[in-house]
Amino acid sequence: MVSMRLLAIISTSVGIGFEWYDFFLYSLLAPVIAELFFPSKVAVLSLLWYYLVFLIGFLGRPLGGIIFGHIGDRHGRIYALYFTLLFAGIASLVVAFLPTYYQIGIVAPIILAAMRFLDGVALGGEWGGSFSLTSEYINPNRRGLYSGILQSTVSIASLLISGLVLLLTYTLGSAGFRAIGWRILFGIGFIIAILGIIVRLRVEDSPVFRQLQSRGQVVKSPLSEALRKHWRQILIALFLVGVFNGIWYYMNYSFSIAYATSIAKEFSKPYVAYAVTQWGILIVSVIGIFASILFGYLSDLFGRRPQMLADAIFGIVFAWPYFLMLLSGNPTLVVIAIILGGLFVYYLAGAITPIVLVEMFPPQVRYSGISLAYQIGVGFLGGSAPLIMTYLIAATHNIYSPIYFMIGTGVLVLAMVLLVGETKGRLYMGEEILKQQ
Repeated sequence: MVSMRLLAIISTSVGIGFEWYDFFLYSLLAPVIAELFFPSKVAVLSLLWYYLVFLIGFLGRPLGGIIFGHIGDRHGRIYALYFTLLFAGIASLVVAFLPTYYQIGIVAPIILAAMRFLDGVALGGEWGGSFSLTSEYINPNRRGLYSGILQSTVSIASLLISGLVLLLTYTLGSAGFRAIGWRILFGIGFIIAILGIIVRLRVEDSPVFRQLQSRGQVVKSPLSEALRKHWRQILIALFLVGVFNGIWYYMNYSFSIAYATSIAKEFSKPYVAYAVTQWGILIVSVIGIFASILFGYLSDLFGRRPQMLADAIFGIVFAWPYFLMLLSGNPTLVVIAIILGGLFVYYLAGAITPIVLVEMFPPQVRYSGISLAYQIGVGFLGGSAPLIMTYLIAATHNIYSPIYFMIGTGVLVLAMVLLVGETKGRLYMGEEILKQQ
């Protein structure tokens, strides 16, 4: 018989995996959806309108964090998590069958934007709920390991969506993919969401939350409580995940591609083909599955703080070599830069920051606190990073200006790590029961 703890871990892994599947899906399908829903004689304008819709999803995430954080802290983690996957799945299903602009005109992009917003609201509550539920089911001495396991789904989702796009493009051809292939991908997203819900229907709420309920310690207004009593932790957490899981993630997995190709070419620097950067992303995604789990395990042995300090310092020291390697025009050096950036700038700390946030907040306001910090930090700070670095280059006419941005964010996150201290082994009232897990 499958244990309740294992079911909880499976259900949250599916949820986090779906969140990233959804992100990579909208990212990789940008040219296709832009053409079908925002037709224009100027391709850049089509993409501009599409990315505006893409941004709408991120705007919905903090709202989702607030709504589902309240539900999760008031009525139970698993109760909120039923609805996060349900609404996200509905949004995927609607898009899968949505007529294009050529069929119903302006109504098509309006519905697409509405579904993207619904999707953002739903997934805004997924991350905080999944990590709250998982952390409240496992022994505190193994929290880092399970954090790494959940974070490894980022790479798994990336590989899955990339493989599906290649498979459908190969079997259907370019025309077939534009006609129906992209719809199949959204349909698969709906199936993943339904499978996650089915598993979650068998999961009981966490032992910690059930104990809070039995003791009458559930907070009536968790968000207000978090903002009033734990505002300092929210700010620190916001910048921790904002840099480690947001800015530095998008820098290595998004901005580096443009930097080593089109930006380098525009500044008459040595550049590489787009395919070279994709090989780097592919390799680091495969390695990242195992690295995430390893780094999570190591944090259980040696603590969270040493790893985050090492990551912050490495990011500061590696800034110059990283961007110089991307500008080398040497395919091998570019791939190595992306791999090192993924492993030691993102995964080293990014694999464990979720559990650090969990350990920063008491269970009464945990779902609300970590959801708010994560969605603002990763959504706004992280999501705007490529735009900021591109603007710095355009404003200063200096292709090396992102280096100073990376160093500056490294100094910022280093200060946050020093402020938060060591969280490993930190337990709150009601969590003593977890030592028996």
